[in-house]
Amino acid sequence: MKRFIYTFIIAAMTFAVCGCTVKSDAPSKNTAGENYDVVVVCSDEAWRGDLSYAVCDLLEAPTPGLTRPQGLFNIVKQVAPDKASNIDMMYGNLLVININTAVTEPSFSVEKNVYARPQTVVIITAPTVTSATAFVTTAADAIREVLEDGERKKSNGYYAQRPAEELMADFKATTGFDMLIPQSFFKATTADKSLTWYLRDYPTKAQYIFTYESVYTNPEDMTPKWLMMSLDNKLSSITSKGAVGSYLGVSEQAPVYATTVERGGREWVELRGWWEVNNDFMGGPFVSFSSVDEADDKILTIMFALYAPEDPQRNLLRELEHLFYTLK
Repeated sequence: MKRFIYTFIIAAMTFAVCGCTVKSDAPSKNTAGENYDVVVVCSDEAWRGDLSYAVCDLLEAPTPGLTRPQGLFNIVKQVAPDKASNIDMMYGNLLVININTAVTEPSFSVEKNVYARPQTVVIITAPTVTSATAFVTTAADAIREVLEDGERKKSNGYYAQRPAEELMADFKATTGFDMLIPQSFFKATTADKSLTWYLRDYPTKAQYIFTYESVYTNPEDMTPKWLMMSLDNKLSSITSKGAVGSYLGVSEQAPVYATTVERGGREWVELRGWWEVNNDFMGGPFVSFSSVDEADDKILTIMFALYAPEDPQRNLLRELEHLFYTLK
């Protein structure tokens, strides 16, 4: 069986190098491991040295915005192709590195659902270990996006089968957009009626979705600094039960990560930071998306926040963030 697995990997790599696509029925077995787990399939000889460091930098770089350090992905193990077990090849994410002197330039290709489903297999092919190492570094963002897109589609595909249709209708009426909201969320009451809050509560953690509109007056209103102030002001209407004088806000102690993304035919400013309850011991990471509609001079903000003092945060926040990519 191990020989079969090795042969299959080499065949897949050969097709990828030649620019062909292998057409086969999707496997019936579900993937092994947890979300964001990655098994690296690479010869032991190639793995020793700088290549392993480059792959670790690629996959285990810190996830921005969390209150506790956690990598972007988890490297479960590195395994040589001829030593890979059935379980190894059934993980949701495989990074296969093939050193092939027949090629002249390094490249990568992507296969889906090769050994299990849903699965993403990224195949890097390079003529030498040195060129593979350099390529992993230069193509890091593109490879991460491929793996992240696979996780996003897996999570949203699962929740699409379990939608909270009433909340989704409410979200559409409030924002004008369709967005997937999973079952087990409920709409919370807010003192500020212009702030909509959906909540999913667990015994030791909680996930939040907030949305609101603000007035757009000039381009300065879409800067990260102004948007963070807007978030802070809007959240302050929420108080913590049992804590006198408490109110929700944006933490000034955490770095703010800002970028832009395209969704729903509009550009959105993405912010990552921490929220906290002033005068109480609560807080956690958040990611927000804000976009301006100049036709009516309004800024729409959608914020996803997490409270998880005891649990790893990356997966819980990511599954919230993935919902944004269903926006249309």
